[in-house]
Amino acid sequence: MSPPAPGCDGQTNLDFLFAVTIFSLSFLFVFAFIPGMFAPFQSSSDELTMTADRVAAVLVEDRLSVNSSAGSTVGIVDAAALEGLVAGMATPAGSQACRSGLGLAHDGGQLYDLAVIVEEQGAASVQAASAPESGGSNVGQSKRYVLVRDPAGTGIDRYPGRQAILTVRVW
Repeated sequence: MSPPAPGCDGQTNLDFLFAVTIFSLSFLFVFAFIPGMFAPFQSSSDELTMTADRVAAVLVEDRLSVNSSAGSTVGIVDAAALEGLVAGMATPAGSQACRSGLGLAHDGGQLYDLAVIVEEQGAASVQAASAPESGGSNVGQSKRYVLVRDPAGTGIDRYPGRQAILTVRVW
């Protein structure tokens, strides 16, 4: 066997360095590229959550609150006003009017869909929705603890109030 040609044995160190550099650069490129692949699938749930929270505040503090001589009582929901909301959301025209009245317009006048659910003792007692919720859409949700005023009561001191959770879902 003949000895290797002079000057050829130092090439392996340079080949190794070149291969490691190429591998490292390709590895870094993949890690820099992967987050950009998922950017179109990021949700806009922050916007929807803020919208749902605003709608829940308007409903609990203004539209559904019990009105007394001293002003509206925040956190105490009038059952008759709640039934009126459910009846208004039952028809497409009423649902559209309710949603636009709550400020759910976006993207050139299109309206977000809305669902209002009142749960008493773990069971949904009142539900109103503008459309069935699709499984693939982003949903913003806000919950408020309220007392539902008994329609037969005449004052805040005369009824115990039914504890409930009012959930507003926007998609």
